[in-house]
Parts: sequence; structure tokens; C-alpha cells
Amino acid sequence: TIIERHWNFFPLWYYADAMSARDTELWRLDMLLDAAFSLLAVLAGLNRLYFARFELKRMRALIAKMELVPPRLADRIESLFRLEPDPAATELGRLIEETRALVSAELPDLELPLRTPPGTRQQPWSI
Repeated sequence: TIIERHWNFFPLWYYADAMSARDTELWRLDMLLDAAFSLLAVLAGLNRLYFARFELKRMRALIAKMELVPPRLADRIESLFRLEPDPAATELGRLIEETRALVSAELPDLELPLRTPPGTRQQPWSI
């Protein structure tokens, strides 16, 4: 399904500490952008709306057509790019979990696993 195809998110929350030490801002923004488009695609599929990343011109108009959507989605997506890295990763994790809850309520047989769930952090190596 379109939902399963787009249920793919790089776990920024997991690698936040490592990324902050590596000057990865451009790449981090790219991962946020991919995640935002994936969320929109999943929610468009859930709401049975047409979505194509390359044709998206009016995000707020698309979101306004959705019945099943996390609260204040447009504002929250836009805020991801203004927040500092750690709060942005946390907010992205919240959006992903809220979206998963919406999908699970409508399509309970659909499993949407994440290898690294929001809120988990990479642990330092121990010797």
C-alpha cells in the first residue's frame, strides 16, 4: 500500500548526539524534508487523497482536505525546520507516533514497524 511504501523515516532522534558533533546540518535538513514528505504521503493515503511529492504546491490546502490528521500538522511540519536539532527530532518522533496511531485506528491489521522507535537514543560504546 502507499502507506507501507512511505512508512520510512530516518531516526534523527536516535542519532541526535552523534550528528550534533559532526556538522551535518544540511544532511539533517534533508532527512527532515524526506520525513515531512513521507508523513504527508502516509496521511494522504490514509485519507484517500492524491499526493505526489513533485507536485505539492499548497501543503495547507492538502492537509485541510484530510479528516484523519495529527493536530496542527501544517504548523508542526513547518516548525521542524526552525527548531534546534534535538527539539526538531523529538517533534518529528511525536508526529510519526501520532500518525501511526491514526493509521492503526483505521487499519488495525496494518503493521508499521520502526527499527528505532521515537524517543530511543544511541548509546555510547562501552569497552
